[in-house]
Amino acid sequence: MDPRKNSADIEATAAAWFAKREGDDWSAVDQAQLETWLDSSTAHRIAFIRIAAAWESAARLSALGAGVPAGTIPPRDAWGFARPRSETTSRVLRQPGESVNDPELDVASSSANTPDVHHSVPPRFLRRTRAIAALLVVAAAAGTVWYFSMDRSNSYRTQIGAVTTVPLADGSKVTLNTDSQIHVELGPTARRIKLDKGEAFFDVAKDAARPFIVEISDKRVVAVGTQFEVRRDNNEMRVLVLEGTVRIEHAGIFSKTPQTRLAAGSAARTAKTAVLIDQPAAAQVEQLLSWRTGYLLFRDTALADAVADFNRYSTRKIVIEDAAIAGIRIGGHFRCDDADAFLWLLQSGFPINVEKRSDRIILTKR
Repeated sequence: MDPRKNSADIEATAAAWFAKREGDDWSAVDQAQLETWLDSSTAHRIAFIRIAAAWESAARLSALGAGVPAGTIPPRDAWGFARPRSETTSRVLRQPGESVNDPELDVASSSANTPDVHHSVPPRFLRRTRAIAALLVVAAAAGTVWYFSMDRSNSYRTQIGAVTTVPLADGSKVTLNTDSQIHVELGPTARRIKLDKGEAFFDVAKDAARPFIVEISDKRVVAVGTQFEVRRDNNEMRVLVLEGTVRIEHAGIFSKTPQTRLAAGSAARTAKTAVLIDQPAAAQVEQLLSWRTGYLLFRDTALADAVADFNRYSTRKIVIEDAAIAGIRIGGHFRCDDADAFLWLLQSGFPINVEKRSDRIILTKR
């Protein structure tokens, strides 16, 4: 089941209950049914609380303040509907022979013999109108709350050179590498993370009822409670599992690609519909995850790969202009933001010339 659709259904039901409660015909039976619905699911209770909060916020919407001065919040029972004339007629109609100073309210002399007629609005119509208005307003306000909470406040990104950890509301933690971005949706039936760019390490809080799903294009990693890393490379992913088990699958509903399970200590790369599995040594795992401590660790690494890693942390890129040096193997432990130490090693220990320019750094064979 799509958690977003399920959440929308719950929100709609909560809004209907709230609108009915605002009517004048609310009964003890209705209250009992509402409490049963609320007690049946934590998601129901949370949705109802959000609707109530949205109702309070909706009092600020100018569309509901017909005839109310700007900046004034109308009371909950005054949403701009006309009152029954029985409540206002004393200000508009005058008794026979009574003078009126306001010419707009003055009536013709013949009206002295005209009986006052008070046209009242049926109470049932008022109750229905108020309930319908409450439902529409709450639905609109709930949609606004959903938009801002899902599309604005739950998107996280890091700048180039930054590494940060983001705590999630479910107790999970996400550590974002440089120039990375995620979008988080914590629904009642699933926890979805869209990795829009970059790399992230996930420390997932256990919740068997809500699988933790990381999505990249048409591929996804599914876990319940574990620790794993995902790196995005265009529309492909690299996955490294530290604890627990995850599975890699294609998100398309018509996909026939079988699921791939990864146990702790396993790594995998996707290539279209294929999944390539590896069992990296402990030293390799340490190297792959060294960025979480702010360092880049190289062990017998090709210069081209080391340069690509450093370039992720700086806007001033290192460029290899001589292909003859791209395959030189290097090693070392460098801070992510300390390219100067890396360049010093290249120039002092290898036949490499380093030319620093204002916008880039050029590497050539010496």
